[in-house]
Amino acid sequence: MNYAVLVDLNSMRLSYESFAKALSQIDGKVAYAKLYGYNNKRNNDFNNFIKTYGVEIALPVSNRKKVRIDIRQVIDAMIIACTHKSVDGFFIICSELDSIAMINALKKLGKRVIMGIQSPSFVAEQCDGFVTLERMAGDNDDAAQPTEKLTVNRDDNEFLPHTGIESKQIDEMQKVKAELAELLENKKRQKSEIDMGQNVLQLDDLLKQYF
Repeated sequence: MNYAVLVDLNSMRLSYESFAKALSQIDGKVAYAKLYGYNNKRNNDFNNFIKTYGVEIALPVSNRKKVRIDIRQVIDAMIIACTHKSVDGFFIICSELDSIAMINALKKLGKRVIMGIQSPSFVAEQCDGFVTLERMAGDNDDAAQPTEKLTVNRDDNEFLPHTGIESKQIDEMQKVKAELAELLENKKRQKSEIDMGQNVLQLDDLLKQYF
């Protein structure tokens, strides 16, 4: 069986070793392969695979949410399924969110679909099979690094500069710190760009007020 291998490297922290193990479990050969979100620094362990199979690569999309499926992968899957008669199945690694439509469309076209996933899920049950992937222990992509809280050696009663608040007004200063901390934390957690923009404006207003 001939497979088209479509791998979204942005969907999870995937090493080539983990990918190769998963690929070895597929009963067939690679007829076509494409990597999405390829970063030469982070994904250079895939370079031999790219050269061996003539793999196409698609660079990361700016500001793309990692939890969303890459629309380029969906489009390519449909084009390949309709134009490459020699391709019998697809081995797909992508964010499971919004992938059901692509999976169902490929199956309606008579293609076998195997998903690479981290753990069994509802999406995996819609496929003809799945392979469990191992996640990398670390990630060199700064955008994918877990956010760490900045540790500052500062007494909680120490006053921020240029606020105009007198040193005796400890409660007022702690209130300012709490507001700043809450806005900064909310800014990190926002999943909506609109909400993010609102919090940035709130943060800017607060900074202007006290600094």
